[in-house]
Amino acid sequence: MKNLIKQLSLFFVLAALISSCEKDFEAPVVKVLATGNIQTIAQIRALYQPGKTLKITEDISVFGVVTMDETTGNLYKESYIVDGTGNLYLRFISNSGLYTGDSIRVNLNGAKILKYNQMLQIDSLHPDNSVVKLSTQNFQIPEVVSIASLLSDLDAAQGKLVHINDAFFAEGGQGLSFADGTNQVDGSRYLFALNGDDIEVRTSGYSNFADDTLPSGAGKLIGIVAQYNDDLQLLIRDPKELEMAGQAPVLKTFNDQSITSNGWSTQIVVGPFDWSTTDQGSNSHYAALTNYDSGNTTSEVWLISPAFDFSSSTTPSLSFKNASNYNGPDLEIMVSINYDGTSLPATAIWIPLSATLSSGGFEWVPSGIISLSSSLGANTHVAFKYTGTSSDGKTWELDNIIINK
Repeated sequence: MKNLIKQLSLFFVLAALISSCEKDFEAPVVKVLATGNIQTIAQIRALYQPGKTLKITEDISVFGVVTMDETTGNLYKESYIVDGTGNLYLRFISNSGLYTGDSIRVNLNGAKILKYNQMLQIDSLHPDNSVVKLSTQNFQIPEVVSIASLLSDLDAAQGKLVHINDAFFAEGGQGLSFADGTNQVDGSRYLFALNGDDIEVRTSGYSNFADDTLPSGAGKLIGIVAQYNDDLQLLIRDPKELEMAGQAPVLKTFNDQSITSNGWSTQIVVGPFDWSTTDQGSNSHYAALTNYDSGNTTSEVWLISPAFDFSSSTTPSLSFKNASNYNGPDLEIMVSINYDGTSLPATAIWIPLSATLSSGGFEWVPSGIISLSSSLGANTHVAFKYTGTSSDGKTWELDNIIINK
């Protein structure tokens, strides 16, 4: 009999252990929490008053589905929710216990609506007294967007779950990680689109993938959009949602403060001026050239890429960002398949390319994606030709040059 009792006891212990291991998506216990006035996320966002912190002192409920949780450590005491009208960023006084896909009702009584660094948020929520979990596994489909569309309306982009295609990291292939998990320091990396648009990807040093190496290729990224002052940031929910095994384009930025790094060169044909880097009016460096110094001087200066092998390419392309001001000739964009890389440009045949150029006011504009399919040689160079006269000359600025092979 004692053996039977021991066996039964062991059975019940094992059964309890097995049961305790199956809690990922158990049916939630619906708590009794005052409902009050039910409003949509759009209505809640509309309650914000610029420059003020609004404390809610009545029962107002909003329903939503969690689109990002704290599982990977990239959020802490935070989550994001969505309904059919918009997205909302929630901050809790302790770990929320919510999971992506949870359908919840949030009572805002006692919470605050404010903007911190321009990010609208619901602050001071209590995970037990403010939230009722209604169901689980209501996974949302990310919206396929471009970086440009996000940048066109920062407020509308806040909290959005997005899917970005044909993207790559500026720091990809350098062996860098998303952040510094060893010292628990947050990291910023930059995701680029083929047209030169870029957006910061911000990762917590406490996340469980902080020390993972950045993908070196191109592909898709799924994440949540946040705002920090005048810029947007992407937050990765799970590194498994990055599929970036395709070939990454060649990117030339000027953040290393070098015009000629990575095989680029300049050729001064006429005049004393050359391309140089500057960060004037910007938080990053770019290339600039003017022929004015107490007056205009006749100038012809080329910025020339290294050679690219397009012999096996099908749809190579070029893109860049540019800005200009003052009066003078436009910047010319050229391509050659017989330039030797060192001689004066006149020794080669150069074909002009059509691009969207800045109309002035130092306004940055994207060039558009420029096809290089007519130059499928094994020795292809692209170039930017600056000209100015003794009576006029624009200042031209360049950045984020992308050559996609």
